[in-house]
Order: sequence, then structure tokens, then C-alpha cells
Amino acid sequence: MDIRLRVEHALSRLKYEYDERLEEIDRYYRGKHSGPYMPRNANAEYRLLAERCVHNWLPWVVAAPLQNLQVEGFRPSVGKGTEVWDVWQSNRMDARQGAVHEAALVYGHSYVAVVPDTDGPRILPMSAMRAWAAYDDPVSDEFPLYAVQVFQNPDSGEIERCRYFDDTEITDVVFREGIPFTADSKPHGFGVTPVVRFATSMDLLGRSLGLVQPLIPVADRINQSWFDLLIAQTFASFKVRYATGMAPPLDIDPNTGEVRTDPETGEPLYRAVQFDPTRVMMAEDPDTKFGELSESPLDGFLKSIETSVQHMAAVSQTPPHYLLGNMANLSADALAAAESSLMRRVEDLRQSFGEAWESVLRLCARAIGKTKLATDRKAQVVWRDTGSRSLAQTADAYGKLVQMVSVPPEALWDKLPGFTQTDVDRFHEFADKADPATKMADALAKAVPVTPPAPPVVPAEAVT
Repeated sequence: MDIRLRVEHALSRLKYEYDERLEEIDRYYRGKHSGPYMPRNANAEYRLLAERCVHNWLPWVVAAPLQNLQVEGFRPSVGKGTEVWDVWQSNRMDARQGAVHEAALVYGHSYVAVVPDTDGPRILPMSAMRAWAAYDDPVSDEFPLYAVQVFQNPDSGEIERCRYFDDTEITDVVFREGIPFTADSKPHGFGVTPVVRFATSMDLLGRSLGLVQPLIPVADRINQSWFDLLIAQTFASFKVRYATGMAPPLDIDPNTGEVRTDPETGEPLYRAVQFDPTRVMMAEDPDTKFGELSESPLDGFLKSIETSVQHMAAVSQTPPHYLLGNMANLSADALAAAESSLMRRVEDLRQSFGEAWESVLRLCARAIGKTKLATDRKAQVVWRDTGSRSLAQTADAYGKLVQMVSVPPEALWDKLPGFTQTDVDRFHEFADKADPATKMADALAKAVPVTPPAPPVVPAEAVT
């Protein structure tokens, strides 16, 4: 009964979150925006332009920090942590971690569960649209009191079962209509609820805010400006020529040479005057006047769109040239200054997501029986260096650290860009297989202190 009450509460909260904000966020992120304002009596042309005016900038805003969030290693405080990293690799998390980060950036948070299995622990990413977790203290607690993940029927699309997590067991629950509430529980042995939350930005009340929700009003303004631009471009972006005081030419049948008439009224028919650059406009009547109506300028619409996009870039801490593409004649210093705000945002995300991944990997260590790694609070994940520096520049800088500051070379292996955790493990294996005689000589040189030579003895007569 306790599980049933918790599942019902979680489902109600998940539905509330979905109706309140998650559905709108998901719709805008996929490009299903609300339409722009247009008159009530708008015709089919207006409605077609309204469909074409939607420009979805939100995936680009999310992609800017997302492409800088790639975990490529795990560093415990003691040992190598190879066994834990093998669990990461066996779960294909090099590719699947991006979905966890993207969901957290879009909706504000996402979840990762660790489930024991016969072939080793499984790492299961969960979207905020399909999972909900209850916390005693949502800010300070590392793990929730319980969590619920819902599943859709692949045929009907109805939500009819869920998976319940708590600190003792994992329960598969079926609540399909017409079938009694059934639960199949299995103990997991973690001692905590094996679910970890990845939050983009969280306040002291536990409310998380993603990158998309604050930009929805800005996206609507951009779409409205695009709609106004398309209207002006379609109906008023060209010159209109006119002539007054001139009767149009009669429509004469070339076969009979007679003037064609309207079969209903009998009135003569006229041919439309063709205006093109190859024709010379002439009129017999001296009172005839020719003129033109100028086109509507589009510069104001384009400026409005550019201003709104710059506003979106400022709110989301995205470099403006990522969205506008105007990066002509930018020096290296100017490019670094333009991306400094994004890099600060990425560092904040790495701190938040890094702590979450460390909790996930500690759960994996507990699942495979590595007690020391499971309790290692000093362990850290290693993020890929996505800076614009070349390998030669990095090697030169690290070489100076080794020579001038006496930093051990092995301490810098995991900081080399382009090398994964597997590569670093191989470096250590090669170092362990080095020549034993050389290693012993180095060890003796470090262990046996070198005695400086004694100063020469000067006779007293020489001093005198």
C-alpha cells in the first residue's frame, strides 16, 4: 500500500510538471512554436506565411554548452579505477551521456539510475518527462527518498506501467486499466535509492530551470518579426507602376479582327497593359500621367530580428557569432573574449554534472563490490578539453611545467587533449613494463641521499 500511494503521488506530480511547463518546453525545442499574431480574417496566404515564419534557434542555444560537456575519464584518489570505467564503457556511456546532458539543459533536470544485472550494473538515463523523484531536502540530499519512471505502451502510447526505486528494492508496477495493481520487487543492495539527478540550475527550493524556458518569449518575438518581414516582402517589397488618364487597349480577336465582348453584358473587353523593362510607355492623350509607388524598406525588420537574436544570445550566455555568423576579422583574443561567458557557463555545468556522474560511478563501484571506490569522496571525473589550443601548444606548456616546476610527467597524462581514459591506462601499463634496471637505479637515486664532499682542510700556518 505504501508503494501504491507513492506511485500515485509521483504520477500526479509528473502530470502536473508536464502540464505546467514540460510540454511547452518540449514543443518549443522541437520547433512547434505558437503562431504569430495576424488578423482574424487572414486568408490562406497569411496562414502559409505564418507557418514559414517559425525559426527554431533553441537547439543552437542548447548545442553551444552541450558540445563542451563530454566525460572521458574517471580519477579516484587511490588506484586507477579501471573496473569502474569498464562499467562505463560496457554501458556505451561515451555516446549516451550526451542525451543525459541535453535533457538536463532543455528541461532543467534529468535522471540516471543504476540497476544491478547479471552481466554487471546497467546505467539507465531517464528524461524529466518520464521520471520524478521525491527528496527530503532537494538541495542537499545526494539521493532521493524514492523515484518513479513511467513507460508507454509501444502500440497504444498509453502509460500503463512504471518502475519504482527506493533505498531497498526496485519494483516493476503495472496499473493498466482492467488489471489489478501488481508489483514485482527485487532488492538492489545499494542502501540508497540508486537514482541521481542532473540539474542545470537549482535554487534553494529545489526548483530547476533549463535553457529553453526563459527563451520562449524571445523566440515568439523573433517569429513575429519574421512574419512581419515575410508579409512586407511578399506584398510590399516591389515597386508598383501606374498610369492615369489612359484607356487600356481593346482586346481584338486576331482571327476576325473584331473587338471581343463579354458574353453576359456585351461590354467590350480590354487587354491588360504589360509593364516590363523592354516596353516604352506612351500615351496619345497629353493628360496621361505615369508614376510608381515605392517599395517598403525591409531594413527595419532585419534589424529587429538581429536585435532579438542578440538578446537571446545575451540571456543564454551564447556567443552572438554562434547564432548570427558575423565573425569576420576576429582576432584570437577577440574570439576568446566573445566565448568567455559561454566557458564560464560550461564550467558551472561541469561542476554540477561532474558531481552527479561521480555519484553514478560510486553506485557502479558498489554494485561490483569495490568498497573503497564506492566510498571515495575525492574521486573526480575528467572532462574532455574542448578548447581551441593545438596539441603542440599544450605539450609545450606541460613540458615547461615538468622542467621548471618539477611536476611529475605522469600527473599530466590525463590532461592531454585527445587522449581517453583507455589511452592513459595504457600509458601506465607501458610505464610499469619499463626496464627494471633503470627503474631500480632511479629508485636508489631517490632513496640514497648524496653526501656532499667535505671542504678541504686549510693549515693554520696558511691562515696566519
